[in-house]
Amino acid sequence: MFEETLEPLHLGAPRATAAEPIPKAEDAVALAGLRALLIGATAGNGELPPLPDLVAAAIALAEGTRRKVILPLGRSPLEFALVRRGMTVVIDCYGTESTPEILLRARVIHLKDLLDACVSASRLLAQSSRDATTSRALLSLATRVAQTRVLPEIADDPGVHACTGGSLESPGAHVALAFGFRARIPRTLSERELSSFADVHALLFEGELWAFSGERRVSLVRGPIMLVAQRMVSAVRALVDAWHAERALHVRLCSGGFTVAVRRETNGAVSLGLSTEKNGTLTWPALDVPTTALPVLRLASDLIRKLVAVDRNQTQNLRVSALRAEIRSLRRMIRGRDRQTGFENENPERLRLSSPDPIATIAVKEERPLTRGRLRYTERWSAEIDALDAASIFLANDRLLVATPKLTLALDRDAGELRWSLPSERATTLLFGSTLLRLLPEGGAELCDLEDGHVYARADRSLRLHGSPFSLFAGGGDLPPVAILSEGGKRLLALDLRTGEPRWRFRARAEGNFRIKRAGRVLLVVSGDGSIDALDVASGEVVWRLCERVRFCLPPAVFGDVVVAASGEPGGGAGTLFGVDLYTGKLAWRSEMALAPSGEPIATQSHVVVPMGGSRAARLTAFDPESGQERWSCHDPGLDNGGKALEVDGALIINTPAGRVTSLDLQTGETRFSRALANPLTDDVPRQLEPILRHGALFLPSAQVHVLRPSDGTPLTSEVGCDLVPDFLRVDERGCFYVAEESGHLRAYAPAPTLMLVK
Repeated sequence: MFEETLEPLHLGAPRATAAEPIPKAEDAVALAGLRALLIGATAGNGELPPLPDLVAAAIALAEGTRRKVILPLGRSPLEFALVRRGMTVVIDCYGTESTPEILLRARVIHLKDLLDACVSASRLLAQSSRDATTSRALLSLATRVAQTRVLPEIADDPGVHACTGGSLESPGAHVALAFGFRARIPRTLSERELSSFADVHALLFEGELWAFSGERRVSLVRGPIMLVAQRMVSAVRALVDAWHAERALHVRLCSGGFTVAVRRETNGAVSLGLSTEKNGTLTWPALDVPTTALPVLRLASDLIRKLVAVDRNQTQNLRVSALRAEIRSLRRMIRGRDRQTGFENENPERLRLSSPDPIATIAVKEERPLTRGRLRYTERWSAEIDALDAASIFLANDRLLVATPKLTLALDRDAGELRWSLPSERATTLLFGSTLLRLLPEGGAELCDLEDGHVYARADRSLRLHGSPFSLFAGGGDLPPVAILSEGGKRLLALDLRTGEPRWRFRARAEGNFRIKRAGRVLLVVSGDGSIDALDVASGEVVWRLCERVRFCLPPAVFGDVVVAASGEPGGGAGTLFGVDLYTGKLAWRSEMALAPSGEPIATQSHVVVPMGGSRAARLTAFDPESGQERWSCHDPGLDNGGKALEVDGALIINTPAGRVTSLDLQTGETRFSRALANPLTDDVPRQLEPILRHGALFLPSAQVHVLRPSDGTPLTSEVGCDLVPDFLRVDERGCFYVAEESGHLRAYAPAPTLMLVK
């Protein structure tokens, strides 16, 4: 037993949030004796638990109804823990942050002194109180404490359990890092029925922690070793996050007199430094992330297992549950990048023969122009619809489908007349080919015919389906038509669009962060871990998997038979580009990038363009998809900021939220033209920015709709005549366009007749 008060961090110091007024001076005087007993005479006016709670705790300890009482403070994120040991009370005070610090450790006082101090404080407060009711209550409280009978001892005191765990002997020179411990964990008996609770005090058990560096055993710390393990887990979290983002890291965390320092270099090398009990700081250089992190996670997991084995009540401890969940999450993240689980496809011809040539659909060619002169547009019809959502409007055949929280409407695209309507019931509406899919809030889905809105099939309500940016239509032709959806946020589900029955289900190793790309019969899936999975659209079978110790967060691009995938988290420090055979999964090349990718790779007719970096350092870099060699690099006009791109006849057209469109030559990266479409400081930004090419005219959504010649950016119309912000913009095969603003306005425009001089 010992007493420790940490300075300059005092109890009740300004780290608290002032949720209650500061006690009056006369109250502070009345509580001075009790404060001195609990936290020492040098603690000043440190905050104490409310007197009624403190009195109730003292009575429960004296009468033997409780062995431990936790008393939280109101103005500071602190707790007092009072534990009875025979005729004494052991007092601890500590923070309740995610990584707690101890302010007062194992202060021992006599139980009788605590009761006497409570009586004295109650009487003094009663005398100074100006309210008669409060004064009587305090006097009654003092009488209740004075009459409390102190039991000589608590029956069936469970005592303390001594245990060991981890590496007790050296695991050998081939193991770079290992931990072991010896702990003394207090046993407890269930005193009452408890729900889940947060108990930091249960983690303050004493012990000794040591580490092995090869054959050498080094003592690290003696004291509350679980707090040390928590600090080390926090350092591992920072390390794993930096690893996934491919950035450098240098973090130094302290817990009492213990320090853990972790450094990760840009080349991936990791060093770990731990303060020792006698020999200063011990450093393990030239490690990697799994070698550093997994021994720490095993140590924390072993400590939790020993704690729960001694005290089964700790399974309900929210602190223990949170730490266990953090350990499991970190282990999944590390194991998700294990390169040993990848495999190649041994029968690629089955996929190759049933897939179209992917390169044939990459570029968009200029079509026959609508007119050789300037265009004019006239409004054909307009409508006002409540709760309009740009993401739930679809142009399909000869009608426009509009889904709101209350209704799903089918409008004639020529006249705007209502063809049919269905109640939406807060359903999420998606269009897959010629099928309207409505995901129901209670589960399941309805499949509707576009012609009359008839529901021809239903999916089981046990399916928790979600619409997301990666939902897509797959199959068709010789393959079953399916919709690829997210189920429960953790799985992909292929739903048969003819019957509403699920055809296959896929669960990734990472949870829910899916990005997908379809290339013929192959569906490429990344989920934020270190793997790329290639699925057969027809069966859901994983035909190949590439695993690397990097993180794939962006959907890959497909150039011919080559899958180009960029690793690294957007906003991170660095990244790597991978070229993989589409049908076999064989790694063809790897190219290091100077910056992390800021957006998904874009496949063009000749190159794969990757946006990378961010802010003023944003770049666009073109790579040869066959070899991974860099061809050119230029400033990014705005893809890193949410811009959208379209390839048109050897140029990459980029429409940005800043109200500017830029055309880049794909052979050299030079700017063909750049044109301002809106004022970035005053004009609204539409929800959708995708450029659209129809009949030689480039339709660009900005603060308004703009129609340009794609070769040089020349306007093809002096004024479109539409004042709506184009949150939704679609152009049909005749050159008519449809605009919706999420304020509730929907309009259709058609090209007007134009007089031309014919010689």
